[in-house]
Amino acid sequence: MNLVIRRFIFIWVLSITLLSCQINEQRANNITNISKPQTTVKSVHELPDITTYANTKSDQFIVNIDQVLTGIPFMGVRSKKPHSGAHVHFDSALFKNGSKPEDYPPIYAAVDGIITRVDECFPLHNSMGVSHERYGLDLAFARDNKDGSIYNLAYSIEPMVMQPSDGFYRKFIIATNGQYVKKGDIIAYMYVPPEANGTHIHFDINNFQKSRDYFMAPALFTPDVVQRFSKTWRGDSSMDGGTPIPPCMGYMLGEYENPFGGAIDKL
Repeated sequence: MNLVIRRFIFIWVLSITLLSCQINEQRANNITNISKPQTTVKSVHELPDITTYANTKSDQFIVNIDQVLTGIPFMGVRSKKPHSGAHVHFDSALFKNGSKPEDYPPIYAAVDGIITRVDECFPLHNSMGVSHERYGLDLAFARDNKDGSIYNLAYSIEPMVMQPSDGFYRKFIIATNGQYVKKGDIIAYMYVPPEANGTHIHFDINNFQKSRDYFMAPALFTPDVVQRFSKTWRGDSSMDGGTPIPPCMGYMLGEYENPFGGAIDKL
């Protein structure tokens, strides 16, 4: 199968994976037993205020961009096709010979921070029931100096298959809950199943201590990184209806979707 056909297939399934994510974000709001960040008081005080990242951006993306097949930015409530998370998608054909985690794309800490959540396996649902199982991490990287609440960069790692065997995903997770990590540290690997469609990482910023509805654009990266990321967008993923999406990490954001405050067209 040539690259053009594979890209077409990934773009075709993108709408399906977006719908799956939206359904599960709604389900997540109904979960009451998810713990709040487990950082200590001392570590919380060491995190910078969220406003630091309004001007100080990271040159470290969450993955190697040259391994990304396609992607989308965070699509805000003011866009024609809202979706509360950015995506990076991978081509299964490039990793079909993988046999160990190191054979797959590394996932990086985009900024310094503390791992506050590790999910070794979590079922995702669509209208038909459990559709696939994912794994993921939260990286606490900033706080609100006014109320002490914590901002997390959330990595939802979605191979788009059921876990091949019990505990299979565990070996793809490198970081541990409570661990302090530096920008550029490998925190996990992206399992890309053979012949899977739609394998991706959904990433956003959350602050569930403020509200479980707080999903925010992951606007943490330098203009160069954002420009390189935007060059992976193809077909429908590069358009909002009939309007081309400009290079950004968040597009047509509502006030609560901007981690730095205020509705904005691109961030």
